[in-house]
Amino acid sequence: QNPSDPDASFRIKAGKSHKGYVANFVETCGDDGPSFITDYDLKANTYSDLNFSKDLLEGLGLQEEELTLIADGAYGSEEVKNLARANKINLITTSLVAKSPDKIRAHFELCPSSKEILLCPGGYRPIKTSYYEESGLYRGVFDKEICMACSYKSNCGMKEQKKTSYVIISEKTLSRAKDLIQMGEEAYKELARKRNGIEGIPSILRRRYGIDNLPVRGLLRSKAWLAFKVGAINVKRLLRSMEEGLEVA
Repeated sequence: QNPSDPDASFRIKAGKSHKGYVANFVETCGDDGPSFITDYDLKANTYSDLNFSKDLLEGLGLQEEELTLIADGAYGSEEVKNLARANKINLITTSLVAKSPDKIRAHFELCPSSKEILLCPGGYRPIKTSYYEESGLYRGVFDKEICMACSYKSNCGMKEQKKTSYVIISEKTLSRAKDLIQMGEEAYKELARKRNGIEGIPSILRRRYGIDNLPVRGLLRSKAWLAFKVGAINVKRLLRSMEEGLEVA
């Protein structure tokens, strides 16, 4: 966004600086038929994915029938998943690359408040634990002798060093591994493929509408501008579906 925009905010993500806004999209789809963008939001780019999750869940409220919501791992935490369950919403977090984590990794115990690895799947405490704010990764250093004798060493992600071993894990990976256990491999992969489909929306907004350089300034104007573009995407999908004879609910 234009650096002179008074509402645009600044942050560093993945080692790169960004100034502007962050957008969040919700796409509704079924087993057959077209999918449509049914919700969107635009915030200062310091707004977290977890906050978007909470806003959406609170807006959806208690469902009459169970609803499945598929999202990137950054949108899920134990607090958010508990909020989803309270509203009869099954929140499943997946990875963009659709690669399933090893189920053993679901048994790591992390402390989100102190940002520490508490226990590994084998029940051992790390000698030292670190947290990298920029990437959201936890790093735990363990006794190498214990790790080499552990039956989980091939599955937990352990890496050998000269005198110790270490593991790197994130809350996102932990959440995905728990979902994988709950759902099963094939069902999880199918939902991961569906979730990856929404990644086409940012690409469309960049290629067709130049969203990286908004023609307006200010959060409210930018949000209104984005609403027109979301509407245009939905209209095009509707017209294409009608041409193809697909049933639109």
